[in-house]
Amino acid sequence: MFYICPKCKRRWQYPLNECPYCLILLDKMESKTAKVSGVIKVTIPTLFHPEVPFYILLLEDESSNLWAYKSEIEYKIGDEFKYKPCAQPGAVAVWRVKYDVQETIAKALELIGGVQIKNDSKIVVLPTVAKASHAYFRDNTSPEFLTVMIQTLLDYGIKTENIVVASQSFDETPVAAAAQKSGLIAACAKFSITPVDLATTEFVKLGEFMISKPVVDADLIINLAMEKIGQSNACQNLLKVVKKENYLGQKYLSSDAQIIATIEPLLDKMMTVAEAENVQRSNKLTTYLGLVLVGHSSRNVDRVFNEIAKSFKVPEIVKDIDLAVVPVAGRTIKEVQYNAEIF
Repeated sequence: MFYICPKCKRRWQYPLNECPYCLILLDKMESKTAKVSGVIKVTIPTLFHPEVPFYILLLEDESSNLWAYKSEIEYKIGDEFKYKPCAQPGAVAVWRVKYDVQETIAKALELIGGVQIKNDSKIVVLPTVAKASHAYFRDNTSPEFLTVMIQTLLDYGIKTENIVVASQSFDETPVAAAAQKSGLIAACAKFSITPVDLATTEFVKLGEFMISKPVVDADLIINLAMEKIGQSNACQNLLKVVKKENYLGQKYLSSDAQIIATIEPLLDKMMTVAEAENVQRSNKLTTYLGLVLVGHSSRNVDRVFNEIAKSFKVPEIVKDIDLAVVPVAGRTIKEVQYNAEIF
């Protein structure tokens, strides 16, 4: 995405509120096509680019905008550069955040075939609400990420009254307290959306589980996971749709891995949109990874994320997943992989 002043025609690759010369709003220039104008092969590894060789491409779009791009695949000058969406059920889209998170989410959704929703579709958004802490700790979905996700839905034509933002607490911390301190309630207030505590809703039986009725009735469920290295947060957040007592009872009979494997087929309208821009390491300190991951399978999303971050310990819930059979669209794992546990 580039940004152009409609008056002076100056261009920027990063989003500005207005042209600093003309003081008017900028127009978006979305790149439709791209060709390779230059290629450099890199054979010396660095801390943030340990996998070699890789290629730095100079890309040019139909409007003569130029930008650099890291690629695992070798191209030749003059080659057309494009991505093909992958609509397979287990596919995971990986896309890097450059400047605009909303643009990144839109691109990642496009890479797995987009979303099939109508103006009157009912949407349930499930942000990660895990702890009563400030947003910069990244215990919970950030208010910025929730804001752009809601705005993305509005851009799709969804009515505000048809968007439900919901979660519940499985421990002693009230979900409202965690949502308040992390800034999620304030983010919802910008759109006049009142968050819902799923524990107060009606539950209906699906298979062996009691699932919140608003979730069952929704046309699309968005699992807005806040990823953490060494954890399976997309899977853990998915469990919040189950009645607390029902979930705790099932834990005596089955592992979380077995519970997730059973629940996912029941919620075939669910899509995981995982925040992985600034994430927690296993030592609780945050690091920059700069990604958004999207997929219909929360287990696959967690597995791909932990492989990208080179987690010291892969979570048990996703440990058995063979990455070789998980289709990855957009960025490849090697293109964005580095040891985020250390750096």
